[in-house]
Amino acid sequence: MANHNDKSIELLAFGRALRTIRKEKKLTQDELSLYSRVDRSYISELENGEKAPTLLTITALARALHVKASALIEGYERELE
Repeated sequence: MANHNDKSIELLAFGRALRTIRKEKKLTQDELSLYSRVDRSYISELENGEKAPTLLTITALARALHVKASALIEGYERELE
């Protein structure tokens, strides 16, 4: 049985992509939470690979970051390479 602390490569890759874009935009998790209406603790869990985002969450984050949702996915794909 898998340890509950095991995080999937995919979730970690998305988290790194999200954190990279957030930092490029010079936003804190609190600011991103405010602009996206996504809870700050959930943003932290996403960035740490603990949660999988829904499509609606990805689009809300992308809008708040002023990027296309595809930019988050492309960042995720780069992290997986």
